[in-house]
Amino acid sequence: MFTRAFRSMSVAKQIAFMAIFVALAVAANSVIEIEIGPSNRITFSYFVCFFAGYLLGPLPGFLVGFLGDGIGFLIKPTGVYWFNGITLGLFGFLSGLIMNGIRKDGRGWLYLKASIAFLVCFIVVTCVVNSITNYYYVYLFVWNGVYKKAFWAWLAGRLSIQSIVFVVNVVACFLVLPISARLKVFKDNG
Repeated sequence: MFTRAFRSMSVAKQIAFMAIFVALAVAANSVIEIEIGPSNRITFSYFVCFFAGYLLGPLPGFLVGFLGDGIGFLIKPTGVYWFNGITLGLFGFLSGLIMNGIRKDGRGWLYLKASIAFLVCFIVVTCVVNSITNYYYVYLFVWNGVYKKAFWAWLAGRLSIQSIVFVVNVVACFLVLPISARLKVFKDNG
């Protein structure tokens, strides 16, 4: 559930890296954002959770997403987004599982693993878990228990915006990925 490099660090270093990633997640969730409409914004939450899972492991990836969103919610509370901590944690967990579970090395494999991780996370987290949760939140608290749109119509509209958010995060990750693979502190020590 942890990368070998992360396990080989002292407890103080592990705590420090977790704190850095959680702080980055808080900033990505509550401070650094690009408004793209009255209720939509681009954040870099997926970016932070992906790298936490990849560099630290699935469990720290989950904790970074969960704690980062939870603390970010305390700083800037909005709607149902307390639940996004669980889904962002799931994003970090799945990213870490895939990036560290496929034991192939090389630049091509690095990008292939990242592509697989993002595809799985998009389907599981964005299309299924977040979409179902957000739909029923809107149904209960915005539409007052009256269905105003069928789920599939609502999903198509939601995914048109979420796809932009996702692509921005994927492009940012792919730009940083070769640099992160060369970080000595996260090289496999064992």
